[in-house]
Amino acid sequence: MAHFSGVLCIDELHEGRHKTLLLATDPLNDFTVAWEIVDKNDQASMDAFLDSIQAMGFDVKVAITDGSPLYKEALIERWQGLEHQLCVFHVIKEINALVLQALRQLRVKLPKPKKYRRGRPSKRGRKRKKDTRRKFVQEHQHLLVKREDRWTDEDRANWQQLVEYIPEAAVLRDFVNRTFSLFEPGITKQTASQRRRRLVDDPRYQNFPDLVKAIRKLSKEKFAKMITFLGWSNVDRTNNHVERNNRIFRFVQKTRYKRRRRHTILQALWLHILLRWRRHPFYDLNAERLAGPYMIGPSQAEERAA
Repeated sequence: MAHFSGVLCIDELHEGRHKTLLLATDPLNDFTVAWEIVDKNDQASMDAFLDSIQAMGFDVKVAITDGSPLYKEALIERWQGLEHQLCVFHVIKEINALVLQALRQLRVKLPKPKKYRRGRPSKRGRKRKKDTRRKFVQEHQHLLVKREDRWTDEDRANWQQLVEYIPEAAVLRDFVNRTFSLFEPGITKQTASQRRRRLVDDPRYQNFPDLVKAIRKLSKEKFAKMITFLGWSNVDRTNNHVERNNRIFRFVQKTRYKRRRRHTILQALWLHILLRWRRHPFYDLNAERLAGPYMIGPSQAEERAA
């Protein structure tokens, strides 16, 4: 309790059809806060889990979750003044899927190569012309959502070739770049909101139905929760910390088939967290490095604005 930073990461890990592991961690001080196995992943189970964390006395200032509707009102009801940070990774993943869908729609519209002789029946063994353009676009469509600072020289050459085949891909790439800039570290919330407004009002994107759907995922209310991290100096914009803990436990549990019932999963989780806690610097209370816990604070941008 004394080392809790004020930031809480929450996630769900499904254990088969009828069990769900609810896990909450402190991403700044890197330890597990609470966990529970529930038979049904519904609002009642989530409310009871959050009630148990509140009853222990944890004062949560920022909660980082995915877009599940289970967190929408439950967090605000239990901690007055809490700021909810939606995981940016999950939203960008959904937007990228829609952008790739828009590119696939354009790829389908590419004209097919002409046959050798129109109307002549094909003979066995006769080779047909391959649709190299469609195949090239399919093999290099990942460049549309890959960050440009990670492009190689080969990627840049392939992108130029892709734009020659589908000129509209340049508009899609511009949309992706502007979406990434909305969550650039170091900017203020006001700057992010201005960038979002210009993105939403750009008429070029209205010609693509999939981009219209992507813009809806950046609604004003939802976007306000996605940029909560910009108001703090050390709050992460994703819930990767708790998901990473889930993946580690899943890897440990993977080959142990006896850990499938509720009590065996809880026992295994107790042991797993205890072993990780014994390696944690906070475990040795007499260590000199424990001058104090790592707490959240306002961002430099917000301090300058104030």
